[in-house]
Amino acid sequence: MIKWIRRRIGRQLLAVFYTVLVLVSVTSFFVYDYMEGRIESSRNNLEIISEQNRRADTLWDNWQTVQFGLRGFVIFGDQDRFDEVEDLRTEIKSETDWFSRKAKTDEEEEFAAQMTNLYDLYYGALFPVTQSYVNGKKDNTINEDFLQGDSLFSLPVAKRLVEQGQLKPSADGSIDITPDIERASVALEDYRDNLQVQQENAVMNLRSEVAKTQWIWISSIFVLVGFILLFVHPFIRKMTKQLLRLIDDNQKLSRNEPIEMDLNEQRTDEIGMLRSSFNQMAVTTSSHTEAMQGKNEELQAQSEELLAQQEELQAQQEELEEAYQTTKQNEEKLKMRSELTEALAVRETVESYPAIVRKMLEITSSEYGALLLYEDGQYIGATTNGMKLQQIEALLAEETSVLNRMMLTNQVIQSEKRVSRTDDVPYSFSTHEVALPIYDPSTNQLMAAIYMVRYQSTYKAQQLADMREFSQQMTLSLLRTRSYDEMKQEKQKTEQVLDSIREAIIYLEDGNDELYVNRPLFELVPELQSEFTKDRTLSSGSYVIEVMRNIVDDVDRFNDYLALIRAGDVSPDKVQFDVRNNTAHLEVYAERIDIEGGWKGVILVIRDITRETEADRLKTELVSTVSHELRTPLSSIYGFTELMLNREIDTMKQRKYLATIHTETERLSNLVTDFLDVQRMQSGGQLYQMAHLDLCTIVQQVAGLYDVSNGQHAIRVQMLGTERPTIIGDEARIKQLLNNLVNNAIKYSPDGGLIEVSVGTDEANATIRITDHGIGIPHYAFSQLFDKFYRVDNSDTRRIGGTGLGLSICKEIVKEHDGVIHVESIEGQGSTFTVQLPLYVTENV
Repeated sequence: MIKWIRRRIGRQLLAVFYTVLVLVSVTSFFVYDYMEGRIESSRNNLEIISEQNRRADTLWDNWQTVQFGLRGFVIFGDQDRFDEVEDLRTEIKSETDWFSRKAKTDEEEEFAAQMTNLYDLYYGALFPVTQSYVNGKKDNTINEDFLQGDSLFSLPVAKRLVEQGQLKPSADGSIDITPDIERASVALEDYRDNLQVQQENAVMNLRSEVAKTQWIWISSIFVLVGFILLFVHPFIRKMTKQLLRLIDDNQKLSRNEPIEMDLNEQRTDEIGMLRSSFNQMAVTTSSHTEAMQGKNEELQAQSEELLAQQEELQAQQEELEEAYQTTKQNEEKLKMRSELTEALAVRETVESYPAIVRKMLEITSSEYGALLLYEDGQYIGATTNGMKLQQIEALLAEETSVLNRMMLTNQVIQSEKRVSRTDDVPYSFSTHEVALPIYDPSTNQLMAAIYMVRYQSTYKAQQLADMREFSQQMTLSLLRTRSYDEMKQEKQKTEQVLDSIREAIIYLEDGNDELYVNRPLFELVPELQSEFTKDRTLSSGSYVIEVMRNIVDDVDRFNDYLALIRAGDVSPDKVQFDVRNNTAHLEVYAERIDIEGGWKGVILVIRDITRETEADRLKTELVSTVSHELRTPLSSIYGFTELMLNREIDTMKQRKYLATIHTETERLSNLVTDFLDVQRMQSGGQLYQMAHLDLCTIVQQVAGLYDVSNGQHAIRVQMLGTERPTIIGDEARIKQLLNNLVNNAIKYSPDGGLIEVSVGTDEANATIRITDHGIGIPHYAFSQLFDKFYRVDNSDTRRIGGTGLGLSICKEIVKEHDGVIHVESIEGQGSTFTVQLPLYVTENV
């Protein structure tokens, strides 16, 4: 086994490693096992001691509670205190029995005996005696201010307990339990002291065991260090020495120095194999040294030949570099031409032409230049680069300039001009100009001209050819820009026409999610939060459709209609949709758009018909109301007058019939008055006589009138605060407002009851509240309650009757007085109408 290990260094190192590992593991396991056992034993002892302490404290606290509770019961007769200490019996008994079972030492047995004795004394003797004593005091069989011993011992229970030996009277005739309590207290203290001693002993034992374990672990470390010093260190030192010797021989071999061969090396591991291989290499290297010197000379000659070839290659590389630079310059020119061509292909506005001029200057190596624009042969503006517009205007004013000669000859004009300036350069120099016309091929009119200037030399033929090619592309760009501007003007015209149409328009294109709309759509559907894009389309048709779907009441019908339109099935019929919970109404019709025989999309026209629908509804309700409300009093008047004309009726019945006719006539007059008031308010023809009004006086007058004439309802007026509010208003209309509200409160309280009217103020308003306790108003009717002819549709309101105009008139009166009116109501419990009118504020001078 040892020989097998010595054959490899890795096996030797692993053997040393595993040996150290086994030593550390065995020692650690022994220390851990020993320490774990000691700690577990000490922990168990401490837990038992802790539990004994806790139970002893709990038991003694319970006895304290029993003592004080029993005294309170005796003194105050409080049965709850007695029940409380009686409830502790089971817990005290359980704890006492536990100590009796766990008692092992004399102290523990003494403590358990004292606790058992105390339990028997209290629950076996004192509890029955005290309960009997308290009951005697409650029954007045015992009448004394302080507890006396002879009273206790006179009780039947106490006599029986004395006979049984459970109670013993003291010399003064009382019950003395102090010695029992003191013996129990002493037993508890002794028991606690014994537990404290046991706990300290357990802790000292644990510390001693930990110290022993530490010494065992330190000893194992010393053993491990000794093993390393005696076995591991010499092994590594020997191996390192042999490796250093091998490295030294290798360095000598590289310097061609003599090496002392160790042919007696007996190692069989890797170091021995390495030494053997190194010796063979040294022998082989020595035998081939002379052959290598000869080859070295031959290689040196080849190196000189390669140097000559390298010089020749360097000259060729310089030629290739020059060709590369030329190619690169051409590539840059081609790139600039491509960029210019691309710019000409995509530019759509004149504002983008500076980039085109700059590219042309770069391609032709010009210093500065400009692109001049013409319309109907007249100069209209220019885009310059490196020059000012004043220079262009000066060239146009000069009759012999290249620009004017270009216009006369309709050809490319190139000229050389001598310039002499003293402001920036103190000498004269030559400039070379060129002007190139751009014509409209359809009308042969001049559209633009290219003007460029350079300093070095005249423009070459290739540069002029490039300019002509660029001029052709510029022609196409200008024509496209002109067409684009014309289309833009036509589009703006179409947009203004569509926006001038009051109906909302939506264009849905087939197979596209975009929508084209006009501006009235946003006024008709304010829920849309999008804005127009530059091309007046909305980026998401799905968003618009979803918004419409959210406000339409009949979503299924809307989806069906939308699906038909999307499929191209367009009907000429108009379709109506109710929106926002029937508060608005829309009318929609669609027109199919066909271009060159193919379906492209659909135009939806949406019209707000809310007013028309409301007018139809009001007309229908007006006819229904008038036919019903007018027919009833007219029928009464007609019937009673016919009776009086055709029959002989006594005086009493005549007066009764005439009173009925007068009442119905008054009712008919009030109804017509309401109709006329609504018509005048709606048309703006109602006149108001504004004056300073004491609101409290008006409220008291109206309430007093109803209080006198109505015996079934009690009307109570309450003024909130000390100030009497003053307003600016029409007295007749304010009384009409209050009459309508009070009359409604009485009418919709058919079973009678209290009508409360309160008047108060805040910082800026006078507030009137009229509260009844009648049938109330359902919540769904709040939104339409103040509409003309609207009445809540239920059995109670139909039985009461009415035109549905009273609250509408109230709303108009309050509105004309810059106030607000609102209602709060619970169905079946009553309603409260609140009116707020602006106070008249006197300005202090």
